[in-house]
Amino acid sequence: MRRINPSSNSSAKTLFLVVLAILLIPVGCAGLPGGIRATPTPAFTPTPVTLAEDTARAFLKAWSESDYAAMYTLVAPSRQETVTAEQFVARYKGIALEATIKSIKITVSSVHEEGNEAAAKYTTSIETYAVGNLQHDNTMLLRREKGRWGVLWNPGLIFPPLSSGGTVRYLPLVSARADIFDRKGRPFTQPQTLIVVEVVPDQMKNENAVLSVLGRVFNKQPGAIKALYSNAPGDWRTQIGTLTQDQVRANLDALNQPGIYTDKTKDLRTYPRGTLAAHAIGYVGQVSAEELAKLQIKGYREGDIVGKSGLELWGEQYLAGERGGKLVILSPSGAITATLANVPAKQSQNIYTTLDLDVQEITEKALGNRIGAAVVMDISNGNILALASHPTWDPNRLSQRMTPQDFRALINDPGDPLVNRVTQGAFPPASVFKIVSYAAAVEKGLSTPNSTFNDPGYWDGLGQNFRKVCWIYTATGKGHGTISLANALTQSCDVAFYQVGQKLYQTDPNLLLNFARAFGLGQATGIELAESPGIVPDPNKGTWRMGDAINLVIGQGNLLTTPLQIVDMLAAVANGGTLHRPRLVARVSSLADGTEKIFPIDSRGKLPVSAATLTSIRQALARVTTDKDGTAYNAFRGAKIAVAGKTGTAEVFKTGEPHSWFAAYAPADNPKIAVVVIAEHGGEGSTTAAPIVREIVEGYFGIK
Repeated sequence: MRRINPSSNSSAKTLFLVVLAILLIPVGCAGLPGGIRATPTPAFTPTPVTLAEDTARAFLKAWSESDYAAMYTLVAPSRQETVTAEQFVARYKGIALEATIKSIKITVSSVHEEGNEAAAKYTTSIETYAVGNLQHDNTMLLRREKGRWGVLWNPGLIFPPLSSGGTVRYLPLVSARADIFDRKGRPFTQPQTLIVVEVVPDQMKNENAVLSVLGRVFNKQPGAIKALYSNAPGDWRTQIGTLTQDQVRANLDALNQPGIYTDKTKDLRTYPRGTLAAHAIGYVGQVSAEELAKLQIKGYREGDIVGKSGLELWGEQYLAGERGGKLVILSPSGAITATLANVPAKQSQNIYTTLDLDVQEITEKALGNRIGAAVVMDISNGNILALASHPTWDPNRLSQRMTPQDFRALINDPGDPLVNRVTQGAFPPASVFKIVSYAAAVEKGLSTPNSTFNDPGYWDGLGQNFRKVCWIYTATGKGHGTISLANALTQSCDVAFYQVGQKLYQTDPNLLLNFARAFGLGQATGIELAESPGIVPDPNKGTWRMGDAINLVIGQGNLLTTPLQIVDMLAAVANGGTLHRPRLVARVSSLADGTEKIFPIDSRGKLPVSAATLTSIRQALARVTTDKDGTAYNAFRGAKIAVAGKTGTAEVFKTGEPHSWFAAYAPADNPKIAVVVIAEHGGEGSTTAAPIVREIVEGYFGIK
């Protein structure tokens, strides 16, 4: 037997060249009798010699590159007769998918050749997503057939235990899904075990009695119950429905008759608060094909439950834990013949939110059935204490497999109940934006809080053909007269701000736009939920004229903001200028293994304003609710808690009333919380949104 060193085959090449040189020596004809010239010998064309090592290395390289078709071309002809190319490729693809293979590295240690037989020894290191690294030594046999070396393939070349047959299976180990709590440890989610009720028709002694009992228990007509099993074989178990353990106990005697089975259970994700905070908490459902394509490498399988929206989606990695599992070889009978890897599941972790159940209930009650949104933030750290969006939905229904008809009705609802209006609803901020316009004018020295403006009720700065009127002119036929910039913010004087907008534009068309971005608008806040970035216009993407700037200065035009961005902005005004990243999750932890992760308070930046400017803004906002000329004076008359805020009445392009805004913080002299409410098509901010904010504020401080 001759051993070929994998790194050197010079001896073989030298032997080949010597033989070739001898064969190519010309043969003369002078010695032939009669001077007859011999027929010339044809030129010799040698057949290229392919070494067994070359074939072995090429086969293994193709495997590491997942080029299964190329691998098959290197299989010995005799083995190709036992497995087709399609079967070969399917086997490798199936194992790669089942074993969650990420990468393959192969090292060839030696190749031995003897005549037409050869053996290659190699070490395979397979990195998987589910069970980590798998390493094993293996030997590949090769044979020279039909003038070439070929691999004597068998499944053991993938994993050695497959040599004796069997299939690769990944058996996942899953930690129980953890729960979501409010900041005081009160649950938004809970596991529930249901009892599965099944029937076997052939075992019923009195079918009418069975139908009567099940009809009463499930509140269905007997005919509807029978329809569930009428097309199934009589000796099969057919599921009728599920009951809680209390329901089974209450009907135990009635259910205890031949043909009815209650010996199976089903675990269910439930939401004991129902619709409360539904948009924040989200819901779960069976993994979709699209989701599975991404999650299968993490050990997920068809039928698994995953988060679909809200914190259920964001926190999937914590709530579900990290899947463990066994990678095994199964015999045809299903018995485990070998275990390739065994990885324990990583414990799931509960999510403790910043939400306060009491504040959430107060906020949703105040918003009522109005289409809109309300959000409450702790100004000191960005913690979201309440987040309400209406219309809403019940996560219990979505998580328990709604009928296709019910789901279509939900997603086609014109009220868009699945949209989280706090984070995904983008609206013109209207006069709430005057806070930004005021700051830009004062900080850039274009005005002072005491600068005065004349408001006759209208403004012709764009020409008489483009006259702009103040909101008060529409209501009274008069203007605000001579008014300071600070009072213009308090009384929401449009005409004063039109003049401010003109100055800002003439100084720099980008000035106010840059301030808007510095106040956190036009960008995602970084909250744990799906959100809209809103829109701050970009002059470099289209035309930008004076008229656009005039619309912008009062929060109209192409400017769009979310209630979350506005509450963050008001919190920054209240806390001295820090824009916090809105935070819905305080920590995740597991009681089982004692692990905990605390999510730190995070800042998005500082407002580009001085302390003096902030003080003047806060003074103006405090007068909105306390000065008889303030736009929200009537809404807060007699209030026990002083509230500072800004009204907004956003024009809409569709028919209907404008959107009603009120953005505030409280107490005005020692702020603790910021509150923002928008009521879609609610009319003026002072008449609809402001009273809702008052109810939330008074409820909040009433529970402290």
